[in-house]
Amino acid sequence: MKVEGRRVGLADPPVAVRVIEAGFGPPLVLVHGSGMSASTWAPLMPYLGRRRLIAFDLPGFGLSGAFDYSGRPLRSHAVVQLTSLLDALELERVPIVGTSLGGMWALCLAVEAPNRVAAVGSLGVPAVALPGMHGDPAFTALSTPVVRQIVARIGSPSVAITRRTMAGGAIGPRAAEKAPEGFFDVVHEGLRQPGFRTAMLTHMQLALRFGRPRPENFLSDTELRRLAVPVLMIWGDEDPYGGPEIGRRACGVMPNARLEVIPGRHAPFLDDPERCGALIDDLARGAN
Repeated sequence: MKVEGRRVGLADPPVAVRVIEAGFGPPLVLVHGSGMSASTWAPLMPYLGRRRLIAFDLPGFGLSGAFDYSGRPLRSHAVVQLTSLLDALELERVPIVGTSLGGMWALCLAVEAPNRVAAVGSLGVPAVALPGMHGDPAFTALSTPVVRQIVARIGSPSVAITRRTMAGGAIGPRAAEKAPEGFFDVVHEGLRQPGFRTAMLTHMQLALRFGRPRPENFLSDTELRRLAVPVLMIWGDEDPYGGPEIGRRACGVMPNARLEVIPGRHAPFLDDPERCGALIDDLARGAN
């Protein structure tokens, strides 16, 4: 699959972001998770059917311009960033699929601007969008001021440490083993970018307070009931940030939602890319 990259300037925030595209056909926007980049979607892309796949690096992450998330609420960042991206790419209404924080971004935009979202796919716990999510020790530590100051001064970990940390925590050993060659090199390269620490620390400060999700980020039942577009939640049965019961409850509130549980942790697209691809392709076909 041929992948092309370019830089696109957003109106708000005024940051140049890296956008990668592959394939032809109806558009599908992919939003990565916290600390990751657009390139982390590479293992899933071959399974997403014949369509125009659009992934981008969130401001401050990957190869996008540096960005400080202080100054506006986390949910507001989601709506503003995705709206600016769709405007810049001249996309009116598209299916949006996100993993982790990207899932939260997609849900928030669908709530606030339903005219821009044709369908939502959420892989793994959608960050802090739903009550019941809990952090791991690393995220708990990052939400405390003292640790944030220390992390801001130290270097990034090696590729080997990055892989070992992710395998032992969020994604699990099976997903780490299935990840294609070079996957963790790409993740590590993102950690080394000069603006990474600022983006990571400031958005974590908006997401968590002393290790607990800030309730102001939760989508209320009233908001979930307004989500008339098709919503697909793909959940790892051992997601360390919250069990499938969180998604099951949310899908019971949303009028047009379904939950698919697969064996794995927080990265279903690595645990079973073929099944995830088929489910997302089906979602996007219905939306188009």
